[in-house]
Amino acid sequence: MAKRKLEKSAAAASRTEAGSGDHPVATNGSKSKNFEPSDEESAADEESGADLDDSEEEEEEEEEQKNNGPAKKKQKSQVTAQDVQVARETAELFKSNIFKLQIDELVNEVKIKDSHVAKIEKALHRLHHCISQVPATEQLTLEEAESKINSKKLVIPFPDPKPTKVNYKFAYLPPENVALVGSFGLKTGIAQQHGSGIDISLVMPKSLFSPKDYLNYRALYKRSFYMAYLAEHLITLTKKEHLPVKMSYFFLNDDVLCPVLKLESIKTDNEDDLCFHKTKFTINLIVSLPFGVFDTKKLLPDKNCIRVQSDTEELPPTPYYNSSVVSMTTQDYYLKYLYRNKKSAEAFKDACTLGRLWLQQRGFGSALNKGGFGHFEFAILLAALLNGGGNNGNKILLHGFSSYQLFKGAIKYLATMDLTSGYLSFSSDLDQSSASKYVPEAGFNTPTIFDKNVKLNVLWKMSKSSYQALKQHAIHSFDLLNDVVYDRFDAIFLRKSGSDMLKYDLVFKLTVPEELHDSFGALEKITFITFDNYIKHKLYIILKNALGERATSIEIINDKVNDLFPLVKRKPSSQHSDSYTIGIELNPDECDKIVTKGPNDTDEEAAARFRSFWGSKASLRRFKDGTIQHCVVWTIENNEPVVSSIVHYVLGLHLHPTITQHLTSIISKFNAKLPIPLSASAAGQGVTSTTNFTLLKESFEELCKIMYNLELPLSVKSILPASASLRNTSILQPVPFAVSNPDFWNDVVLQFETSSRWPDEIKALEKTKTAFLLKVSETLNKESTYKCFLTKDNSIPYMEDITLMNVLTPGGYGFRFRVLSERDEILYLRAVSNAGTQKAMVQNVYLKFNQKYLGAVKHSRTVSILSTHFPYYSPTVRLFKQWLDSQVLLSHLNDELVELIALKPFVDPAPHSVPNSVEKGFLQVLEFVSSWNWKDDGLILDLVKRTDGDELDNKLSDKLTIRAYQVIQSNFDKIRQTDPSAMKTQFFVGSRDDPSGILWSSDVTLPIASRLTALARAAMQMVHQQGVENSLDLLFTPALHDFDFHLQLRKSDLNKSSGVLKSGGYKNLSGNYTSFPDDITSRYDLGAALVDELNKAFGNVVLFSRRKCVGLYEDNVVCGVFLPTTSKKFRVSLGMDVKPESKEEVSLNKESILDQIKLLGGDLIRSIKTKKSQ
Repeated sequence: MAKRKLEKSAAAASRTEAGSGDHPVATNGSKSKNFEPSDEESAADEESGADLDDSEEEEEEEEEQKNNGPAKKKQKSQVTAQDVQVARETAELFKSNIFKLQIDELVNEVKIKDSHVAKIEKALHRLHHCISQVPATEQLTLEEAESKINSKKLVIPFPDPKPTKVNYKFAYLPPENVALVGSFGLKTGIAQQHGSGIDISLVMPKSLFSPKDYLNYRALYKRSFYMAYLAEHLITLTKKEHLPVKMSYFFLNDDVLCPVLKLESIKTDNEDDLCFHKTKFTINLIVSLPFGVFDTKKLLPDKNCIRVQSDTEELPPTPYYNSSVVSMTTQDYYLKYLYRNKKSAEAFKDACTLGRLWLQQRGFGSALNKGGFGHFEFAILLAALLNGGGNNGNKILLHGFSSYQLFKGAIKYLATMDLTSGYLSFSSDLDQSSASKYVPEAGFNTPTIFDKNVKLNVLWKMSKSSYQALKQHAIHSFDLLNDVVYDRFDAIFLRKSGSDMLKYDLVFKLTVPEELHDSFGALEKITFITFDNYIKHKLYIILKNALGERATSIEIINDKVNDLFPLVKRKPSSQHSDSYTIGIELNPDECDKIVTKGPNDTDEEAAARFRSFWGSKASLRRFKDGTIQHCVVWTIENNEPVVSSIVHYVLGLHLHPTITQHLTSIISKFNAKLPIPLSASAAGQGVTSTTNFTLLKESFEELCKIMYNLELPLSVKSILPASASLRNTSILQPVPFAVSNPDFWNDVVLQFETSSRWPDEIKALEKTKTAFLLKVSETLNKESTYKCFLTKDNSIPYMEDITLMNVLTPGGYGFRFRVLSERDEILYLRAVSNAGTQKAMVQNVYLKFNQKYLGAVKHSRTVSILSTHFPYYSPTVRLFKQWLDSQVLLSHLNDELVELIALKPFVDPAPHSVPNSVEKGFLQVLEFVSSWNWKDDGLILDLVKRTDGDELDNKLSDKLTIRAYQVIQSNFDKIRQTDPSAMKTQFFVGSRDDPSGILWSSDVTLPIASRLTALARAAMQMVHQQGVENSLDLLFTPALHDFDFHLQLRKSDLNKSSGVLKSGGYKNLSGNYTSFPDDITSRYDLGAALVDELNKAFGNVVLFSRRKCVGLYEDNVVCGVFLPTTSKKFRVSLGMDVKPESKEEVSLNKESILDQIKLLGGDLIRSIKTKKSQ
């Protein structure tokens, strides 16, 4: 009932807001003192974040309570079909009731404060009064116009090239219309953390232009003088009218052809001055060209409107210039088009707000350097789809849709329709409306939403690169919107897509050589206007041709160029960037192939193009299927992925010969962090290679065949893998005879056929299992070359009769067998039910049994499937384990828990995409761990591979259902009800395999969980502040000074016996072991045994940490933290070493404990360093 009341109150508030009146729109020719709404947003509108007026919220809540109060009794008596119908309609319109409430709350949160609106409106009216006082001028020549402006105060911001000799006149006349444009005027603006820009359009009179002024910058030169003249007078008039502002020039949406006047409020002590700096608003005065002043057919993107001398017969088209000129005429015009759509669709305004937030969180905006798709373009898309948009002009969106439905429809359109090969055609004509229509297979090879009335491509600021990135974001978001199991609101609207290293699989930093500027000639300048546009276009064409299907998205971003410059300068000191970021998202099925195939040898024309593009690398080869094709063969060197080699080669061939000196990437350093196996097959392998794991699995399968054929009292039913190496996730790759590898012994669960003769008591059952293992061991030792021996298993507490069978294969691998019968689980559960007061202890015993015998098998099966489906999961989880081990944490965490945490970015990557590189995968895992609030949120994973199959495939799959999700979530809620502070249970990781959520995390203690979170946060903070390249080595450096003490152990060279090639070492010098030692324990890590002894002696007062994989490090350390203890009264058998504090109280004797540790460790301990000595 509470949720329903909240929903109804939110709906009532939204209806009240929708019913409020909007300002009327003035006609294009009228000179209105009121500022009206419009469309084109300012670039400053793109920053994220919002403020809320708390007092307004409280007043609204009080009013709602007053309004809803008297109706409570009536609602109790009326739990009618109407309430049910409201809930159903809400679910249809907003996906779910909760989603609707979240949207209502979000829209309310980002609403601009009324007090700020009132303040800025006063400033706008005062500014309008100043503009109306600017005097007109007579017709002036260029020299007279320049002399008219006081060069000490400001200069005319002429675009390049600056005019010299012209035969037309310059003048200033009062503007035809002064109108408020942009999202603020349309009332689709939102509060911004870093402030917003309010756009005011001043339309120049038509009499100032001639029909040919669209050519050769003439209209832009006249516009520049008009703006400079206006600015000079406003400097004086704003002071006179007590409107203290700082004025500067600003490139609107990064368009160097469209400078505007930016006004920022100045704080003063004069009470008469109207200061609006607290509102965080700035004002952009946009000098617009009159609508219809030029024949827009002559300004189509395929026309040339800048005449230059050239050797070519035909000049290239000037799409940027043409579109910029046309867009300057549409400031007021598109206002009316969007305003009409806003009035016809009640939810249009809120849908625009959702679209703006979605774009901002993904780094998109109307500015050229933000992708060229922002709030204005999204609003135009919504308006076009409300009037059609389908192949036959059928409506994609309906006017009665909710804001959620409008938003989802627009996202679906972006995700499913190709606006490059085809285009969306619509008409913005206010007098006669015609249906919008998608025209397939007739596109202009550039992103296009074409207004056939204005003859403008609304997406003219978008490149193919940014459009592809937008499409990928839309595809991912549309999948999230269709997810009925998880709450995806945060991932869609609240979470930023993050930095480049979290968004892209490969990130390259390119510093442009000076010689490349010479290639930016006159023809390139009129085509692309700026060097940034030119170089980004060239890079994209080269990389797209080279990578083909290897990449799903290629995005090129230039560093921020200063688009704000003072009035005394004609242009910024630098108009182009020298540094570019190339972000590539990879196709995992294609990216690691070492052969780039070209055309057949019979296709001579295509073969010539292929050889021309690839140069000396191109060759002709015969393939296994008999075809002879042109191709390029790549080699993997220095841990560099194939795609990285391709990028370096083609840019060196087609962009600049020495590009390798200017192109940097961190990916090879990340790959080099993974341990290199000491085996012959490791040469020339990529990070996704599973050769060593495959050899281990082949050895396992051979052993299984032998065991299935053994003659035993009960035949073998199944042999199930349950180890990290058999699921490709061990920190070190398996190498034959590498017994120092912590994962050398591979756990296997052995099941015999069903029998009713198994004992009905656990102790007797375990002895029977031991007898079976003895029989198997004797048979294998006699009849094969396998070596077998039995050992005790201490992994399950209080169970001293469990026996393991250890098998050493001739190939150099080790397997450890446990026997599982159909009676085991029944007997353990019976023990739990009969435990009485010891129930908690027996439940823990059952949990350990479940881990080793049942859970490990399920986990291995699931992770094996997923590691095959996600090629980069295996190297990612291995690197994550190595990071945990370097920070002395891995020994406290189950392998299964670590693997499940590392699966999060792969099975649920939102708001990012699935990682297809080690760098992206590892950093996404760290990002998740650093932001995971495990106290309030459990981790619920859907452990299935994603399929693009039909509905039947989805029904038959093991995807997590809503019911299963609710069961797991209720288990988490129950745990937190009994443990709200997360003192006992920290990590909850649930899945279909483990609905309890605590199977693998029950052993994690609060200090370890807190330490893991703190380390991940520190690591991500360092990466964001210093960059990955400067912090990579520090990430894997342990913070030993955080521990109370650490032991430096005697150095033991376990590299070779761990199967690891030393960094800088050579395989031919290191050599492999070819047999097992006589005593296999002689190559074990003694540090592990020492920590076991220390835990037995001091585990109640000291938390010990050790490294699991000693062979990776130069030093071997064991760290310790004293558990918090208070002074206690002395009594016998306190269980710890104490010293007197007073007559009755004693405290922990830390010095004595350290002495005992040194005595226990003997020669193994080189030194003990404490916090004081460090």
